[in-house]
Amino acid sequence: MKRNGFTIVELLIVILVISILAAITVVAYNGVQNQANDSAVQNDLKNFGKKMELFKVDNETYPAAGDITASLGLRFAKQAYGTDFQGRNVRYCINSSTGEYVLVANSKSGNYYLVKPGAVVEATVSTYGWGVCNLVGLSSTNPNPNGYSAGVWAAWTN
Repeated sequence: MKRNGFTIVELLIVILVISILAAITVVAYNGVQNQANDSAVQNDLKNFGKKMELFKVDNETYPAAGDITASLGLRFAKQAYGTDFQGRNVRYCINSSTGEYVLVANSKSGNYYLVKPGAVVEATVSTYGWGVCNLVGLSSTNPNPNGYSAGVWAAWTN
């Protein structure tokens, strides 16, 4: 008697092949999504740096942390940002004596990026809290949170 159909071994092989293809697709998608988030954060930081330089040309100094407003025209791709260990996604600090500023941001991929006058770079370590202001030579100042905790963005970021 001839039996039609697949054996259990054949079915298991097909399921295994489909599972492997699905896993490869998920990994590839996550990699592309992380690259897109990183690119969005880097572009936001580049634009932030340009706006800061324009502000400095007009006012001869960078804005203090509390003086950043929507009038600077800053727009952030908010969906690309993650949060640091303290629930913040963006931190800004300025050293008024040296005229240096730093903005540190966390991408959803988990990578940290920062912008200082003239450059956007990937931070080699996750920097948050006091460490942000240390990047511009301030050792006892916590960065201005200014409302950019997880899910709550400052008005100037819109």
